[in-house]
Amino acid sequence: MEKVKLVLWMVVGVMACDPGSDVQEKSLNTLTGIQDVWQQYPNKIRGLVKNMGRISGSYSEALSSGDTLAACEILLEHYQNTDRSWVLSTLSEMSDFEKIGNDLLADTLELAGKRERIPSDASGGWKWNYTGIVRDDEFGYSLNGHKYLPSLYYLHHRDQDQKYIEKFDRIIQDWILTHPLPPEGDSIYVVLDTTKSVDWRDIGEVEWRTLEAGNRLGASWPALFYAFQHEQAFSEATRLLILASIADQAEYLRQYHKSRHNWTTMEMNGLALAGLAFPEFTSAQEWTNYALAVMSDEINRQVYPDGVQTEISTKTQWVALNRFESLAENFQKAGQEVSTNYRQRLEEMYDYLAYCMRPDGHQPMNNDSDREDLRPRVISAASRYHRPDWIWVATNGLEGEKPDQDPTRLFPWGGIHIMRNGWHEEAHWAFLDIGPYGTGHQHRDKLHLSISAFGQDFLVDAGRFTHQDYFSFDPVNWRGYFRSSYSHNVILVDGHGQKASNIMAAHPLEEGKDFAATPAYDYSWGSFDDGYEQVEGNIRHRRSVIYLKNKFWVVFDQLKTDRPREIQALWHFHPDHPVVIKENSVLTENSTGPNLQIIPAGDLSWQTEIIRGQESPTRQGWYSADYGAKVPNPTAQYSATITQAACFAWLIVPSANVLPMSQIQMKEKSNSIEIHIVHNESPVTIDLPKDGNASKVKMTGR
Repeated sequence: MEKVKLVLWMVVGVMACDPGSDVQEKSLNTLTGIQDVWQQYPNKIRGLVKNMGRISGSYSEALSSGDTLAACEILLEHYQNTDRSWVLSTLSEMSDFEKIGNDLLADTLELAGKRERIPSDASGGWKWNYTGIVRDDEFGYSLNGHKYLPSLYYLHHRDQDQKYIEKFDRIIQDWILTHPLPPEGDSIYVVLDTTKSVDWRDIGEVEWRTLEAGNRLGASWPALFYAFQHEQAFSEATRLLILASIADQAEYLRQYHKSRHNWTTMEMNGLALAGLAFPEFTSAQEWTNYALAVMSDEINRQVYPDGVQTEISTKTQWVALNRFESLAENFQKAGQEVSTNYRQRLEEMYDYLAYCMRPDGHQPMNNDSDREDLRPRVISAASRYHRPDWIWVATNGLEGEKPDQDPTRLFPWGGIHIMRNGWHEEAHWAFLDIGPYGTGHQHRDKLHLSISAFGQDFLVDAGRFTHQDYFSFDPVNWRGYFRSSYSHNVILVDGHGQKASNIMAAHPLEEGKDFAATPAYDYSWGSFDDGYEQVEGNIRHRRSVIYLKNKFWVVFDQLKTDRPREIQALWHFHPDHPVVIKENSVLTENSTGPNLQIIPAGDLSWQTEIIRGQESPTRQGWYSADYGAKVPNPTAQYSATITQAACFAWLIVPSANVLPMSQIQMKEKSNSIEIHIVHNESPVTIDLPKDGNASKVKMTGR
């Protein structure tokens, strides 16, 4: 019995000079060698040894003889002599690495749109719970996600200056020593309990979100561990601490991760890379198998058959796609593969990005999205998936092969209708939202319409601006305004915006019923029936949009209510355009370049005003192309009173320069409305059904 006890004692590395438990307070810059870690943080080494498999015969012998320090030396030597250069290729390109890396030398970072110096704690390390001078939890999340650390590698690779590795060593050691895995009973486990509805923001936690754990393991730590293997400034102590922490964080992700969420893609990408890059861990294969199984399931649960990710945010589409694809690439680099179906789903996600983008290559700003350029991503993917049509779309026909489909594209599950008249840079483009609310990052903007033409954005989605007051839809604060109906081209009822609606589509939109595409026009319709905040009774908004190719859009709105209402129809313009009211229409007045005009039709007596940069009583007339930045933009607000039902229409006319003479008249019939338009002296008559059915649309004249 005594012999058995002795062997067990030796296997976990407990020596005669056992230092006992880990110190409670870190002391920065005291750990350089293996002995330092063993003396101050023996439990980290014990945990590492426990999680490691068989490295070599000499490693096993050292452990069996109770020589933990020798075993650690052999372990580190093993990694120095192991060629896993493929892991370094998992780093993302970083065009601004020089600025980021040199800022890091001064303990400064630009995160969540704010550039700030990170304050120090009593030991001289960073305050990792810092959320900025003006609190923004997104700052703290990004601080702990470590996606900025590769900048130090890129600078060292260019300049061969050890100070960049020394800084990396200092930052990573500081984080690890201040972040042991939280013990049972910590408040983070309340958030991680799926039976409770508690968010990280509710407990003020910015350091241990599973999303950031996934980013640490998937976007920086493994690659940098191997990148600096032969650099003296990368201390033995930090190497051991990284290995120990990777094992802890991998198990943390294995046990606690989200489902049906874009976070899952980052969590599982990190878990998979931990296993693929460090197969020496006893659980490595289980991590990779589990991560692949989860991601194979998630790519079908999270992505509709039309390629749209269920959060219905183009930004989130890329976030999820990036990690879905990273996992597949990492498996391939490690000599393993994913299924053909998995690869096909990736292509379908890219197909959405290619065909939703504006003529200038920027993405729609639906739900939580910014105005980002999709072209580099789409062009890069085109070579991997052999899609020259994507190159054609991204280059406005200068390269690639012309798509064999019409430029207009409707995504029937995502409920997104892209209307355009060509692939050229000056093409008309519209984005109509007639789909579900989304499973995350939602805005209350169903039936919103954005329009660009002749290389200019005209009618816009306001963007997202901030995540402070994250869950708010109240337009008295910034987050609430940018998420609410107030910042979208929809209709307010009694001064209030839409409530939440169905988060997922139960079935796709049906061609010939819900939408139609003909050589002369594109058409679709949708309905919002889920009520308005603080508004009693019943009200329904139905919107139909028809685009006469190369000419104009007509928007047909129907409101049905059980009592009199005050309504406000909103049209948000891009901030670059001067907007004026002429009679009852609103139009841009650009002396040179493109313009756009909106002309209402119907019997309502509209009161029209242009609002810019309003902060009270509610926010109105603000636009945010990039997170953290906002500017006033002209917003046309049409106000009227309705009784029980109302029908009205809008003629939206873009022009390359001076606006043409345009007129619209509307006649209501029992089951449809008849719209007469004169545009550039050409008459057109359109009959739009009240039930929206695309098969009943009629048009005469051109």
